[in-house]
Amino acid sequence: MPEGTILDGLRFMVVGMGVVFCFLILMVWAMQLAASFFRKFEHLFPEPQEPAKTTSMATQDDTGIAIAIAAVHALKG
Repeated sequence: MPEGTILDGLRFMVVGMGVVFCFLILMVWAMQLAASFFRKFEHLFPEPQEPAKTTSMATQDDTGIAIAIAAVHALKG
């Protein structure tokens, strides 16, 4: 009776896909609800501010560039 087994498998697949689809719809609804909550109360959840970086004329990046240039000149000649 293979046709009964195939029909049972198809029924199981349809039920499983229906459950997954319902869960995804519920998850989208919950995410939209959370987004509206955070939009409404965003003044209570401020973004963290990064401290201002101070830069000087000679930084480690300049030193690295100078070392790379010196290495190239040493290899060339």
